[in-house]
Amino acid sequence: MITPLTNATVLITGATGFIGGRLAERLVVQHGARVRALVRNFGRAARLARFPVELVQGDLRSPESIDRAVAGCDYVFHCAYGSDGEDDARRVVNAQGTRHVLDAALKNRCKRVVHTSTVTVYGNTPDGPLDETAPRRKTGFAYGDSKIEAEETAFRYLARGLSVAVVQPTVVYGPFGTTFTVKPLKELKSGRVILVNEGDGVANLVYVDDVVSGMILAAVHEGAHGESFLISGPDATTWRSFYAALEAMLGRRATVSMTADEALRYFRAAEGGGGSMAGQLLKALRHPGVKRRIASTREGQLAIRAFHMLPAAVRARITGPGVALPGINAVNPTPREPPIHLLHPSKVAFMASKTHVRIDKARRVLGFTPQFDFARGMELTGAWAAWANLL
Repeated sequence: MITPLTNATVLITGATGFIGGRLAERLVVQHGARVRALVRNFGRAARLARFPVELVQGDLRSPESIDRAVAGCDYVFHCAYGSDGEDDARRVVNAQGTRHVLDAALKNRCKRVVHTSTVTVYGNTPDGPLDETAPRRKTGFAYGDSKIEAEETAFRYLARGLSVAVVQPTVVYGPFGTTFTVKPLKELKSGRVILVNEGDGVANLVYVDDVVSGMILAAVHEGAHGESFLISGPDATTWRSFYAALEAMLGRRATVSMTADEALRYFRAAEGGGGSMAGQLLKALRHPGVKRRIASTREGQLAIRAFHMLPAAVRARITGPGVALPGINAVNPTPREPPIHLLHPSKVAFMASKTHVRIDKARRVLGFTPQFDFARGMELTGAWAAWANLL
């Protein structure tokens, strides 16, 4: 099938990641594009190696390597973001990296840059409908805040003659997804997951292929120039339904309901109580020498007593899967329930929200229509999860 991207040379940053990897596959297989991938670590490029993709080594922090990668490209899909180090370091990578990509695209006269942003640029959104007219709000968390800065940077290049479009995916799930596929499956297997308010918040899920379709439309549609587009799925699915589908894949129930206040108190108790004392205690209990002596020495008995003085939430966290603490069971032989995974305060508000993302603009301007409803998306995700030995 011939499309506007057939035989076009396309660069993807972040092609070794979740969304970028699927984009590369579809551009090759369905569109016949000449795909080039900016790769920082070739050890992560195994998924791309199945396809005729040109791998170019480079780093978002290096304008020279970005310029080499962009040279001769018709389109650039900027999917990469800083994921290593502390928040400040990631902010710098995201800001500088986006600027380096845009500079290179401008210099090499690319037809368009599609910048991948996120729905979290709108901050803690109120209940009800949300569209692209809502203000961007910083929350103090690096990922969303740096994406706001990257969007602002991208749109400034319009005045310099570069065509830019921004896509803002919502909660993306599907094969190879980390945050909303692999991680929740692993958490459900290893403990219990908190559902805020019984999981009645709106998840605004979108299957990865629908995101990729929106990105491709944003690259080739004339009306996408200088615009941003929320990309979400067709269903207003709750978090309860999402986690119930994952539990069905695993064949086990592993969720616990808390109010937003309860989830926040649980997090603060565990984090506050798990400071220097708990951290040092856990480190000591994991040391082979301490393990051998813990039940027979004065120091060991003191450590056991200190352990039982910690809040229950902290004890549950410390004695999670894979942590063997000799001597503890002898003091307290009561079988423990699986630990409850902590939910970060930023995620508490996100899961409690009943915001309903509208995709009217993407429908109207791009002709975007999501093809994967929740049932079909989870069916495909479950088949992949079984293949990947995650179940």
